[in-house]
Amino acid sequence: MKKRLFSILLAVLLLGQTSAFAEGGVATAADMTTVETVVEEGMIPVYAASLRAGEYPVAVDSSSSMFRIQSCVLCVEEGGMTARLTIGSSSYGYLYPGPAEEAAAASEEAWLAPEIGEDGSYTFTLPVEALDAGVPCAAFSKKKALWYDRTLVFRADSLPLEAFAEGTLTTAESLGLADGRYTVEVSLEGGSGRASVNSPTTLTVKDGRCTAEILWGSRNYDYMRVGEEQFFPLDAEGNSRFEIPVSAFDTALAVVADTTAMSKPHEIDYSLRFSSASLRPAESPSQLSLQYAEQFSVDFCPDGSAKLCVAGTERYRILPKGSELPADLAADERVLYQPVERAYLASSAAADLFLALDALDQLRLSSTKADSWGIPEMRQALESGEILYAGKYSAPDFELLTAEDCDLIVENTMILHAPDIREKLEKLGFPLLLDRSSYEPHPLGRLEWIKLYGLLCGKLEEAEAFFAQQVQTLQAVEARERSDKTVAFFYITPQGAAVVRTAEDYVLKMVELAGGRCAELNLPESQARQGSVTMQMEAFYTAARDADVLIYNSTIDEELDSVEQLLDRSPLLADFAAVKNGEVWCMERDMFQQSSAAAQVIAELQEILGGTAAEEMNFLHRLT
Repeated sequence: MKKRLFSILLAVLLLGQTSAFAEGGVATAADMTTVETVVEEGMIPVYAASLRAGEYPVAVDSSSSMFRIQSCVLCVEEGGMTARLTIGSSSYGYLYPGPAEEAAAASEEAWLAPEIGEDGSYTFTLPVEALDAGVPCAAFSKKKALWYDRTLVFRADSLPLEAFAEGTLTTAESLGLADGRYTVEVSLEGGSGRASVNSPTTLTVKDGRCTAEILWGSRNYDYMRVGEEQFFPLDAEGNSRFEIPVSAFDTALAVVADTTAMSKPHEIDYSLRFSSASLRPAESPSQLSLQYAEQFSVDFCPDGSAKLCVAGTERYRILPKGSELPADLAADERVLYQPVERAYLASSAAADLFLALDALDQLRLSSTKADSWGIPEMRQALESGEILYAGKYSAPDFELLTAEDCDLIVENTMILHAPDIREKLEKLGFPLLLDRSSYEPHPLGRLEWIKLYGLLCGKLEEAEAFFAQQVQTLQAVEARERSDKTVAFFYITPQGAAVVRTAEDYVLKMVELAGGRCAELNLPESQARQGSVTMQMEAFYTAARDADVLIYNSTIDEELDSVEQLLDRSPLLADFAAVKNGEVWCMERDMFQQSSAAAQVIAELQEILGGTAAEEMNFLHRLT
């Protein structure tokens, strides 16, 4: 109550002063600063009938930099709208809903007096005929005793979607858009006017949800925001490219883009408008888009088949089930059919990709027994009989494969050491795919094989969406400052030697992507290109004793819980800097079976290097 009385008394005092000058005239052009144009070309007025009743925050553009609006709430009631404008200045004693000449001629009862807050801010309640249209307003300056013409635009694109009445916005549902890919014209507004985006662009509709590819005319944008959701570029190279949601067509959609082109990053407000009249079905791509994978490629054929090439030598033709063999099928092309329904998995690294696709029910047979799986879902599936053990890759149960109508065998390169087994499988008519993901030089190259399994499972869109999320995770890691701490990744053999990974190994590439450096092991050139190397402990001591972080590789050996267990394997490790500083970590035993988690592992490594890691994480834990 006291606060209310204070506001009323303050208003009476200030407005009393204003009334003494209220008979002032109208400001001329010479009295005003630059008048800005705030009504944009192509704006379509939005009236109260198009909105739901309620109160919504709304952005307001003012034609004068001298009339700055701190905040505004739009009040929509049946039959009309009002806006509660709060300005930080006490310079204006009254507003008038019309031009300055009318305000000067009107009686004082027609003027709009402010509510004065305890912080000295002035709040005026102004009638609003329409959004996205110029609203004339006169503001009375107490100092000049003059009425100033202002034009305000209350921006419809700043309202939340729930503010619009049903049927008002043009959406995928109202257009009846089927799931698929389209092209659409998109226009950009805002900023300095120099920025641009490619148009037309690609629009994808999935389960009624629309996403669009936004390719900027420069490479200087490191993230975009739509509402509270943040999006990172899809590519590490080239101009900035994002995939963002599209909630409606034919209306300005507010977005924020952060540019690094200035002396320091700076967020800029833009709006995008997608034209529903320009929507056209997109032509199917001629090739599967790959960002990191180098060990396979897929070319789409006009007849609906796809040509797959693995490692430049293994050639396949992927056909829809039930289709006839194409006339141009080459003699060296092995035939694979999709969607896969009863696969035999002899490559354990691929299981996690099937899991990420929610496609475990498309696996029927495994070369790994239940108790050897680190993936709980695979272990449970084998224990329940949903997936059957069908023998090792080198000794498969041919009768079980036949009885279960196996429609795809996924082998890793170990099958190359058993050519007679491969030959027999193919003679029996089993489609066999050689997975060479372990040869990918980039950690996300391994993960990108999910696109191939998505294609084979009939879930390519899901695979591409999952991979895009992992790329965003990695890009968020790479955007942070590097620590450049040194890391040694190793395990100790029963004989007391150290087994290390070389610089060619993908785990060490994860360390580099996380912002660290691999300890210089000074290996002979003959060993530098091997996947792993055994070093005498004295040589490892010399090379790695000053490393900032030690990571024990328990994927080969058993997991460790304590530094004491580590020192039992080699007491020399007690003199290592990382042991003294408590920076010794253990990689979880089953990490290599979780191939879909590459980006998350890199993120955890970055937390370790940055000193922000928890004692227990998903893939690494500290030795205490």
